[in-house]
Amino acid sequence: MNFAWLQTFNAIVEEGSLTRAARALHLTQPAVSKQLRALEEYYGTPLFYRTTREIELTEAGKIVYQYSQRALDLIGKSRNEVQSLARIIQGELSLGASTIPGEYILPGFLGLFQQRYPGLRVKLEIGDSKGIAQKVAEGKLELGITGALIKGRNLRYELFFQDELVVVVPKGHRFAGRGSVTLEEFIAEPLVARERGSGTRIAIENRLMELGVSPSAINISLELGSTEAVLNAVARGVGISLVSGFAAQPRARVGELACLKIDGVPFERGLYFVTRKKPEPRTLLRLFIDFLKEQRNSDHAGNDL
Repeated sequence: MNFAWLQTFNAIVEEGSLTRAARALHLTQPAVSKQLRALEEYYGTPLFYRTTREIELTEAGKIVYQYSQRALDLIGKSRNEVQSLARIIQGELSLGASTIPGEYILPGFLGLFQQRYPGLRVKLEIGDSKGIAQKVAEGKLELGITGALIKGRNLRYELFFQDELVVVVPKGHRFAGRGSVTLEEFIAEPLVARERGSGTRIAIENRLMELGVSPSAINISLELGSTEAVLNAVARGVGISLVSGFAAQPRARVGELACLKIDGVPFERGLYFVTRKKPEPRTLLRLFIDFLKEQRNSDHAGNDL
């Protein structure tokens, strides 16, 4: 059953013809006919007599119309109540995020969230994953979104999104025209890296250890405190790096950098909700987390989230 089928059916009844219903709904007549056929197939019987120019409801159609009016009325009332609830929900949320979710993912979502709940005020602090997790554990932040699992007895983690890490090289680099590099080629190049404690740095070092490569084997030429600083350094030819696809794609689109993969070695890391185990998240925080999940599932815009 499709909600639009009922809306179209009711419009046909109330307008008295498919042509007028199509005009009222701003649809083509074939689209209206298609939806009516789908509804009749759902019920397994014709809903209109089509023996005259003016259509007439069958007995089955009268029953469907009676119930569809109630259904549409209830849906309309539920929408009004939800909108009223959004207007009266008030309060403040204190959030923290590591660089990638904080700078590249959350800003757009926060704007949508405050449009839906204008009475809520959200404060977002950006820092490295370790620092954000520590503040959540201490109760200074209600929610963190981090790119690494930081140990802590009082912390609860829940996967929010998978972030792919990509190799970035400046235009003109000998790797720039390739789709991938070997792990050995990557390790041999001067690397511009995030600082220790960042989710990206932790994820890279953990993945290298899984592959039997000591993190000390990579040739770090420069260590910087933000992903934007890393990308700026790579663009100026200081070295190459391994960064979030969320951060790298805008620069790759304009040709400032090239993005590559490492042959046969997927580099992914989770982005996680982190909350305290006790007390349980309050209603406003749960509302925000559910909203982010809803946006992730509906938008799921690859690396353009």
